[in-house]
Amino acid sequence: MFDIGFWELFLILILALLIVGPERLPAAARTAGHWFGKARRYVEGVKEEVASEFDVSDLKRMVHNQEVQINKLQGKLNETVSLDEQQQEPAKPDYEIVEQEAESADEKSEKSRD
Repeated sequence: MFDIGFWELFLILILALLIVGPERLPAAARTAGHWFGKARRYVEGVKEEVASEFDVSDLKRMVHNQEVQINKLQGKLNETVSLDEQQQEPAKPDYEIVEQEAESADEKSEKSRD
């Protein structure tokens, strides 16, 4: 939480000893410890409340479920597109069909003449 090294802590203790005095230092340390304990418990309580409100695990589960559904839909879409591409045949020009019909009509008329 705090980035306090050994020398900083040692300096604080020396200043407390000089300011408070050796007689009252144990009582002051006990009171400071009591307040730090209260602050720590308060912070832990707030963290628990925030965690319960947001319930990160539920959010992660919901996001995961959405990702799975998105992946399924993408797979179906890709499958549909590939099937559509496979089913498409190149269009035959209409004029060939017309010519064939015209030729078959000519052949029929020639056969009927014979």
